Amino acid sequence: MKETHAYLVPRYFRDFACKMGGCRHACCVGWPVTVSMQNYFTLLGLPCRKELRDRLDVGLRVLDHPTEEEYARFSPNWLGDCPMRMEDGRCSIHAELGEDVLSDVCRLYPRGVRTFCGELECSLSNSCEGVVEILLRECEPMTWSRESLPLTPPPYPGSPSANGGYPVTWDARLALLRILQNRTRPIPERILDLRAALGLSDLPGNPALTEGVDAACRLLRFFADRSDSIRDEARDCLARYEDNADRYAGDCRLFAERFPDEAVHFEQLLVNHAFFSQFPYEGIPLADEWRGLAAVWGLLRILCVGCRADVSENGTEALADTAAAAFRLIAHTRFTAQAARLLDDAGARRLLAL
Repeated sequence: MKETHAYLVPRYFRDFACKMGGCRHACCVGWPVTVSMQNYFTLLGLPCRKELRDRLDVGLRVLDHPTEEEYARFSPNWLGDCPMRMEDGRCSIHAELGEDVLSDVCRLYPRGVRTFCGELECSLSNSCEGVVEILLRECEPMTWSRESLPLTPPPYPGSPSANGGYPVTWDARLALLRILQNRTRPIPERILDLRAALGLSDLPGNPALTEGVDAACRLLRFFADRSDSIRDEARDCLARYEDNADRYAGDCRLFAERFPDEAVHFEQLLVNHAFFSQFPYEGIPLADEWRGLAAVWGLLRILCVGCRADVSENGTEALADTAAAAFRLIAHTRFTAQAARLLDDAGARRLLAL
């Protein structure tokens, strides 16, 4: 029997089950998964068939600047797939030797194990389409509870990084999550309310919708050529809006007709992301934290509206695909820090016009 540990988890946590080979967009496509030093030497010594050994020897590479936590990685093949992935979508290591020998990232994903105030928590990443599908079915505001799970935490769980004097307590963190869940306010206004709660200065002005589209297109131009996850969707949106920002307003109306619960959908995605990333404790200045979250909203919003406003069949499934693609960029890269450098406060404020 596996040893259990107490974790703080979101309410929907137990509804998740890996889709295995049933994913439309597998998590191991386009993602160079890193492994710890301990994982690396465990994988090197695995007793396995020659075919699997050859895959491991070719696909697992030590990083140029290895650390104990991030020592090596599975380099995607020429198709963008993990070299361990079989034709039916399953992992060849898991299929032959079971879950226990997987690297920590592969064993846990999409679960993210963190520590907070000396306790363990476990959340699920929006970069997994199965997680997004659950969130799009959730109607009630997210809640959290302490549960015992047969889940072995990794040797290097993430931990919060205090900055800017914001209190590192669950009550302080929950207060921010509750602001994102305030359904009496539109989501852009909730993000502005977060800025005030963080003690940051007011941002005057009321940008026009077209200014928000221009700011979002700037994000798309920057990340389109840096991310396999959103490249096609970003280019479609740029072709749609870059020279015709006024078109976005009509697409917003269509999107609202297709997805009448859009505000709830976006709330669940943003709240889950904020919990998963331990906002605002990501180790960057609070102003950057806020701009990064505004960029998450801007990128997610323009991709979903631009790619899914005119989708009538398989609407929720298609929306889940777009949202998960956006979060594969957001969650698996230094998106927050990069977006915060790309946008000043005024640029982030314009995104909230979307």
